[in-house]
Amino acid sequence: MFERKNIAIFSCMGLGDGLIAMVLANNLVAAGAAVTLFHPFLASLQRWFPKVKISSFPSIEKTGEILASFDYFFILFEKSTWMQNVMSECVKNYKSRTYIINPIATTNTDYPYWETAKFTGDLTFVQNLENFCRDILHLPGAAKDNGIVVPKELQKHRYSKRVVIHPTSSREGKNWPKEKYLSLAKLLQSQGYEPVFIFTKEEKKQWQDEKSPDFTSLDEMTAYVAESGYMIGNDSGIGHLASCLDVPTLIICRSKKNANFWKPGWARGVVVTPSSLIPNFKMLRFRDKYWKKWVSISKVFRAFGKLISN
Repeated sequence: MFERKNIAIFSCMGLGDGLIAMVLANNLVAAGAAVTLFHPFLASLQRWFPKVKISSFPSIEKTGEILASFDYFFILFEKSTWMQNVMSECVKNYKSRTYIINPIATTNTDYPYWETAKFTGDLTFVQNLENFCRDILHLPGAAKDNGIVVPKELQKHRYSKRVVIHPTSSREGKNWPKEKYLSLAKLLQSQGYEPVFIFTKEEKKQWQDEKSPDFTSLDEMTAYVAESGYMIGNDSGIGHLASCLDVPTLIICRSKKNANFWKPGWARGVVVTPSSLIPNFKMLRFRDKYWKKWVSISKVFRAFGKLISN
């Protein structure tokens, strides 16, 4: 069905979103398609994904012209103006050749476009996409591999004791406290590990007192992560980046429900969440509001011990 077809995939804007969308891209390429993935900044990792063309989002004015060159369209649902424009154009002009996938961390089935991919919140986003490729698109040999290839000049896990720590994310509410990360880093160092905090330029403004590498590009940060031994952080794109590079991850998340769907889906990993014994009644949501208090430094450190023992 997709062999020798030109396919466009429109990814949501986050780093993790783009890396996960590459699972779909890689499976379509394996089925014989020519695939272009549209993402706002993932093109800086083009050399890491040699089988898929990565393009930045086209302007709204040029959307119609760009769409006309493709046979099929896969859209990861998002409410941004740009994505809504793409969806509108595709549904209007190419409805029978358009797949709209809505990734939501829920076991419900009553949300828009669920029937396209039939995702379930009990599985990771990565696993759901693999299942979509196999069970709905019927692609032969469907797999969760996103096609990332480490450049020859790099050596995976070269610095096996280096633990990259990414203590930020897209929302403050997802971030474990700064003082806890700093204490955790000291514990890791006392056990012979080399904890290194990593940030984008914007993120570094909030952590100016903390020494960290100065990356000039996403490509440079990716190379650094690829040669590291482990990764610790919040629910963020760097966790997905580490995982698809086969770097074991420890992710700190405010709820098991979100973690089940959004945790990295490639390398081995552990997730730390508040205990389910903490009340979280619908009108109060104690666990959701105060989750940072109930995820202790010792709990995260024990989880790291579990990660390295595996």
